[in-house]
Amino acid sequence: MNTIKKVLTSVASALLSVSILTGCTSADKTAISDTADKFLSIVKNGTNEDIEKYASAEVSEGEFVKTFDSEYLKQNFMDGFVSSEVDDETLARVEAFCSLFSDMIVDYKISEVTVNKDGTGTVVAMIDTSFPIDVIDNAEALEMIEQEAEVYYAENEEQIVAMYEEKTEEEVEAYIYNDMITKIIDVYEKLIEEASPETYAITLKLEKNTETDSWYVTNVSSYDESTSSDTQIATETATTLESTSGSSEGSSSTASSEKSE
Repeated sequence: MNTIKKVLTSVASALLSVSILTGCTSADKTAISDTADKFLSIVKNGTNEDIEKYASAEVSEGEFVKTFDSEYLKQNFMDGFVSSEVDDETLARVEAFCSLFSDMIVDYKISEVTVNKDGTGTVVAMIDTSFPIDVIDNAEALEMIEQEAEVYYAENEEQIVAMYEEKTEEEVEAYIYNDMITKIIDVYEKLIEEASPETYAITLKLEKNTETDSWYVTNVSSYDESTSSDTQIATETATTLESTSGSSEGSSSTASSEKSE
């Protein structure tokens, strides 16, 4: 009888332990999923408001978030130009263009949530975008801009010469400068309009704040990268605006060089 009691007690303890562990894992999974959902919702909305509640500083101030932040995009885009030369009408075009990136994510879905043995969490999510993230960061865009600049000067040479006779050099150069920025944006918007929607798989790494008993995102990577290295920042999935702005700055320098000529 005592042996039977010991066996039953042992089995009951084991079942209780499993129950407790399962309950804990289930609660953590729910909390991890909820945090990931709030984080992605903020990114989808194209702002960074309250994002520090759900992500580390490295992530909330990182390139993945900035890629969809219209204010950051506008500043990064404008950094490629001489801001004193940009008029209000052109600035409005820049703001409207950058807003396209804020609305880029049309939907997202959390497809997998895992509580890892080391106490961290992993979330795999699918992000649907209205156009590819790197749509303006490619050789095609730069070539189109260079062609547009050549056509512009060929078609407007006489008008520009006439303007130099009626206006100051600074006024003419400012006019050309704003015209070229508008042409660059026209090229970018055309590429976006003709682009097809894309779906990206990303992996979020989360850790738990033991003081607040809350989870927060500590890393964003592409799904393929995360399977080989959890420490790499997403470069395939979320082409950073730093590289995108590199294209913009290259385009801007075209306008700047033409302006100086």
